[in-house]
Amino acid sequence: MRKNTKKKIAPVVVTALVVAYMGPIVAAVAYAAGLLGAEGGWGILPFMLLYAGIGGAVIVGILAAMTQRLREIDGGEEDEASKY
Repeated sequence: MRKNTKKKIAPVVVTALVVAYMGPIVAAVAYAAGLLGAEGGWGILPFMLLYAGIGGAVIVGILAAMTQRLREIDGGEEDEASKY
């Protein structure tokens, strides 16, 4: 096992938890908006799509942050900072 493998566990776990939390919320909003087969009113559709878009943006953002953090860990950013 590599030296920095333990440091990678936290970002991956937090990302999985956020995606597991936001995924069903986005799916429920999309269903309520009528995108997945539910019958709904058209007046609320823009607000529901906005809410679903925000949830999707949270998922994409957390995945991007995790990727960036894993690159920092691989690059030895914490090891270099500990020298000072």
